[in-house]
Amino acid sequence: LLYTIKFEGMIRFSQRKFPVNKELEDATGIPWGCSVEPLTAIPQELIIPESCSKLARCHNCYGYINCFTVVNKTHWHCMLCHSENEVTSRYANATPQPELSQTLVELDITPDAEENTLSLVPPLLPVYIGVVDVTGPPHFIETVQKSLYSIVDNLGDDSLFGLVVFDERIGVYNLYCAKPHVRHVRITNGSCPINLQEMIQHDDTFVRIGDMRKSIYAAIDNLSQIAQQGGNRCYAATIQSLVDFFSVYQGHTTFRGRLLTFLSGPCTFGVEALTQRRINTHKQGIFKSKDVYNEGVHKKLFQPQSNFYKDLGILAASLGICVDVYVITGEWVDLPSMRYVCELTGGRMIHYTDPVDCNLPNDCANLCKLYGNGRGMLRIRTSSQFKVSKVRGPCSPDPFRDDVLHAAGIDSHQAFAAEFAFYRGSTNVFDEQKPAIVQLTFAYTNEQGHRKLRIQTLKMPTVVYMENLFENADPEVITKLFVYRSIDACHRWGVNEGRVNVLDTYVYLLSHYNEILPYDSQEFDVEFTVYPHLQILSALVYGMFTSPFMSCRPDISLDQLVAFQSMAMSVNPEHLALMFYPHLMSFETPYQSPGLSLPLSPITVKSVQNTHILLDAFDTIFKITPSVAAPEGITKDIVDAAAIEFSEISLEQTQNLTGVVVDSNRVQDGEMSTIDKYIEEAQRTRPMSVRVERGDTPAAICKYLINDSGAVNICMPGSSYDHYYWRGYKAFYKFVVSQLHRLYDPEGESDFEEPADENCPDVPSNFTQA
Repeated sequence: LLYTIKFEGMIRFSQRKFPVNKELEDATGIPWGCSVEPLTAIPQELIIPESCSKLARCHNCYGYINCFTVVNKTHWHCMLCHSENEVTSRYANATPQPELSQTLVELDITPDAEENTLSLVPPLLPVYIGVVDVTGPPHFIETVQKSLYSIVDNLGDDSLFGLVVFDERIGVYNLYCAKPHVRHVRITNGSCPINLQEMIQHDDTFVRIGDMRKSIYAAIDNLSQIAQQGGNRCYAATIQSLVDFFSVYQGHTTFRGRLLTFLSGPCTFGVEALTQRRINTHKQGIFKSKDVYNEGVHKKLFQPQSNFYKDLGILAASLGICVDVYVITGEWVDLPSMRYVCELTGGRMIHYTDPVDCNLPNDCANLCKLYGNGRGMLRIRTSSQFKVSKVRGPCSPDPFRDDVLHAAGIDSHQAFAAEFAFYRGSTNVFDEQKPAIVQLTFAYTNEQGHRKLRIQTLKMPTVVYMENLFENADPEVITKLFVYRSIDACHRWGVNEGRVNVLDTYVYLLSHYNEILPYDSQEFDVEFTVYPHLQILSALVYGMFTSPFMSCRPDISLDQLVAFQSMAMSVNPEHLALMFYPHLMSFETPYQSPGLSLPLSPITVKSVQNTHILLDAFDTIFKITPSVAAPEGITKDIVDAAAIEFSEISLEQTQNLTGVVVDSNRVQDGEMSTIDKYIEEAQRTRPMSVRVERGDTPAAICKYLINDSGAVNICMPGSSYDHYYWRGYKAFYKFVVSQLHRLYDPEGESDFEEPADENCPDVPSNFTQA
C-alpha cells in the first residue's frame, strides 16, 4: 500500500493530467485540486540573487513572465490571460534569463530595482515569547521548564526572547535583571486595565538569546517558585494583551513574533472565560452512556463559544504574530474555540493528557529547528478557463481575494490545499492555444529576516478520457482534499456529518470508477484492481474512520479530536497518509531494503514474525527484532478470527500493490543499517519528534493493526442517523459495496449484514440514506 508521487517544486496535484472540460471533471468524482508546500527544499541554482521587481508582469492579470511565455522582439504573450505586453529591456537582447528557462525560481523582494538595495532593508526581528500558565501542578511546571530549555537551546543567538506568565494576573519577566524579576498587572473587568506598552518596553522585555542566556535560564528556573497550583486562568486576556502590545509598533518596527503558550486547563477568568452554560453543556457528556452518543451536545461543543479567538487570530496574522498552543491536561480545555487562533496564524496545536509521559520537550526542540520563516503570502493564478474555488490551510484568508492566503508562521513541513473549478460556459476548455497553466507565488521572510519571492509556473497536460484521469490520480493528495472537506463539515454540523461527507465522496468516486470497467463485470470493484496505485486510497479512507480524526469513542476527548484535526490540516500528504494508515514493513536483514508495505493485520504480523518488523505511525516508530515473539495479545485465536474476517484481503493482495524494490543484501563494515537510516531520516524530516520503541515492546503495535479492529461505526448510536458497524477492513469493503448497490438501486435492500454481539446492536437490514 505504499504509493507516493513526488514533483519537483511546491505543487503536487490530485491529478497529474487535467480534465479537458467541466463535463469530464464531473464524470470522475475525483477532487480536482492540489497540495502546496511553499517552503519545500529547492536546488541552490534556482535561487537567483536579483530583485523580483526586474521581472516583467502582465499589465492585465499581474502574472509573472515565465518559461512558457512566447516572447518576440516587441511583445510577449501572457499564458494566463492571453494579453499582449511590451517587452522590457531585460528581455530585449539575447541574454538568457533564468525565469524563461526554469519552472521555479526564488528572488529577492527589495524596495526598488536599484543595485545593492538589499543591504539597506532592515531585517525583520524574530521574537519568541513563552506564555506559561503557572496554575498547573508541579509535573506540568517541570515539563514546561524542560520545554523552554529546549526552545532556548535550539533557537539562534540573534533571536529575541521574552517570558510571560499568567494566573488571574499577567506577569512579564524583566530578563535584563541579574536575578529573575517579574512585574504583574491584575485583570479587572475581564481584560488588562492598562496597555502592556505602558508597563514595559520591547527593548526591556525581549532580550537577545546569545547575550542573556543565563538570565533566561534563571527566569525559567524561577517558574517553579512563583507557581501556585489551582486558581483562575486569564489565558484569553493574556494573548489579547500581547497582540495589542505588538499592534502599537505596527508601522515603526516590524516583528516576526511567535507566542509559545502552555496551558494546564481551561480559561476560567477574564475575557472569553468558559461560561456556565458551556460548562453545563459539557457536563451533559458527549456520551449519554458507554455506547450511546449524544449528538446534540457534540454539535454544540464543536461550535466556538464566541468569535473572540477568530477575530484575535485574524488580527494576530495581520501583525505577523503566530500562536502555538501546547495543552497538557486531561481536563476539558475547549480547543474547538481556541483552534482559530492557531489555524489562522499558522501555529501548532498539540494536546497531551499526561504531563509525566508527554513528549513536549522533544517536540519543542524539533519544532524550533523549523522556526524562523514567517509573514508568508500565497497566491495561485490560473489560466482563464478555470479558477481556484477554495484555498485552505493553517493560515488567514485574504479579505478581498479568494485565491490569496496569509501565514504569519510557516515552516518547511506545512502544506496548504487548493481546489479548482471550471468557469461556466461551453467555451471553457483546454486546447493547444489555451493550455492549462497554474502559477503559484509565495512571498515570505527567511530566517535572516530578508523578504523572498518564489514563483512556480506549470503547464499541465490534459486528457479527454476518464481512464486517463484515474491512471494519473494521486491518492495521497486526494486524501488531503478529503480531510479539508470533512473538517469543514465537522465544524459546521458535527463529526457525524464529517464522516458521512467523506463516505459519500468516496462512494461517489468509486461509482464513477466502476463505470469505466468492462460491461460484463458482475460485481462492484472497490479495490481499484485496474489501477493498483489507487488501492492505498481505500486504506486511507478506512484509516480516517478508525483514527482520532473523526472518532467519537469515549476514550477520545473532543479536545484530542480537534488537536488531531489541526495537525492533519498542516502536514503534507505523505505524512498525512502515515497518520491514517501506518506503514508496516518487514526486513529479512537490517541492511536490506524493505519489501512491500503490508496490511495492518495480526495475521500479517504473525506471518513475518521471524523478520525485522518496522511500523511507522508518523510520530512513533516501532522496531521489532526477530528474537522477539509475536506481539502479546495476538494469539492463535485472534489470528484465526482475523483470517475469517480478513479472508482474501491479506498477503495475497499485496502482490498487486506498488512497493519498494528490494536492493542487494550486501553489508559493509561500519555501514548504518537500512532500518536505522529510515529512522534517522524520519526524525530529521518530521515536524514532530519521532518516538522509537525498540526491543521487547511489540505489544504496542496491536492498536495499530486496524484491519481487524473491533466494531467501527460511521454514525454513532443514539444519533438522528442510522448507525452502521464495520468489523475490520473487509467489513468496510462490504459496507461500501452495499452503498454502491443503493446508489444504483435506491429501492432495493442492502445485503450488508453483520451479526450482533454485546458491544454492537443489531444492524438494520434496510438502510436509510444518512
